[in-house]
Amino acid sequence: MAKKVIFLDIDGVLQPPGKQDRFRHDLEALREDLAVRFDNPEYLEMDRYDLGAVYYDWDTAAVERLRNLCTQADAEIVISSDWRTYSPLTRLKDYFRLHDLDQYVAGEIPELSGQQRPGEVADYLKNDPDIQRFVILDDSYADGFEERYPEHFVYCHRIFNDEDYTKALRILTESES
Repeated sequence: MAKKVIFLDIDGVLQPPGKQDRFRHDLEALREDLAVRFDNPEYLEMDRYDLGAVYYDWDTAAVERLRNLCTQADAEIVISSDWRTYSPLTRLKDYFRLHDLDQYVAGEIPELSGQQRPGEVADYLKNDPDIQRFVILDDSYADGFEERYPEHFVYCHRIFNDEDYTKALRILTESES
């Protein structure tokens, strides 16, 4: 089954560098509120700072652009962010649920010893022949991504902005009938 994938970094794409509004809020109260609101006691066990970052620090316009990209291009998200190294996929989906994006999260790229993110994406693509189209949204590893995937890489400078969205949508939908 042919599919479209967004390889997603988080910091510098959804969360602007240096944004730390979470520290102005009661993060324990946030965990309790979310556990009740989503009827999910797992929120009580989550790292309060990560949860606060997702809730307070992710840029709402960037999140909305990502949602629109998923729906407009009929694409799924594969997490390539370093967040995957300390949060299991189930937890990442719970984080994305806070922005009604969890239904688009299909997986994460595995960590590979001795590889940087571009190599990990390459390995993921090699092992999933059903990927028909893909785009990489990242604010790091620009040289590696530009070298390997110049037609699929969208460099996000500090945040996933309107220009990035337009380019990503074109990459995922270009030449479709």
